[in-house]
Amino acid sequence: MENLVSHRFPLRAIALVAALLALIPCPDQRTALARGGEAGPAQANLVLGEQLFDQCVRWVARGGRGVTRTTDFHIAVTAELDLDAARHRGPMRLWWQAPDKYRQELTTNERATTKILNGDFMWIVHPEGRVQRMHGTSEGAGAIRQVKEDRERMADLAQFITLQSLKGPGVTFEFVGEKTGTGSYAGNWVKITRRAPGAAVMHFWLAYDRDAQGAYLAKWPGIVRVDGDARQKVPAEDFILGSWADSPAGQPHSFRYPRTIEAYSRLGTEAPVRFLKATVDGIQLNTGIEAALFRPPLGDGR
Repeated sequence: MENLVSHRFPLRAIALVAALLALIPCPDQRTALARGGEAGPAQANLVLGEQLFDQCVRWVARGGRGVTRTTDFHIAVTAELDLDAARHRGPMRLWWQAPDKYRQELTTNERATTKILNGDFMWIVHPEGRVQRMHGTSEGAGAIRQVKEDRERMADLAQFITLQSLKGPGVTFEFVGEKTGTGSYAGNWVKITRRAPGAAVMHFWLAYDRDAQGAYLAKWPGIVRVDGDARQKVPAEDFILGSWADSPAGQPHSFRYPRTIEAYSRLGTEAPVRFLKATVDGIQLNTGIEAALFRPPLGDGR
């Protein structure tokens, strides 16, 4: 078994149904395929991986089909954040709206610093109310690049929670095997690997039970890894999702979500480093976000 050792991961952290469901075998077929039956071991692992992912989707969606398209996402956390460009201890509120809008509020000693990204335009609202426009400035390019990376992590995290939106044409899920982790990665898992055209490879470690026949019954995603590219200096990222709870009342969709999130980053063979540890205080999915949250703030100097 693979041993997942806890070291230290940045927050970057889920649409096809009828045709794909037709690929899922009945229990007897599944048992034969998993043992390398007529379809062969490789195809059997894809069939089983697809089935396990669908079970996980249903668990997260509390028995439903899951959200096929995430349009907006808001999360409030109490966090320890350690990125190259930011260090923070305390409340964080994050808003994401497809395809390119993002708002971040970090509060320290009851004073909030707000970053607003709307496409390629970015503003920072400092605690005293001063507005700093970043686009079109000499120092803005690096800041905008960093916040765009944060926006992509937020979009990824929304997918990790909804899961169903990670399916689609050309997407495969391969069963890799049973895994055991220690430290922050502790648990007994079944691992599946997702491959999709034009997208980074993703790996899921799923909690599981077994039915009376000994077949896997996948539950929540405990660990999600997004592969990086050492040649492009893009780190791999791990999201550790724990203490799953039912979504708050009044949401348009019923789902489960992680109350705790840890995120680690690793470049090449370097030891992974934790960049986020958070407790989720509130969460909203596809509830609609006021457009005013992403508009240029008053006093932007234009």
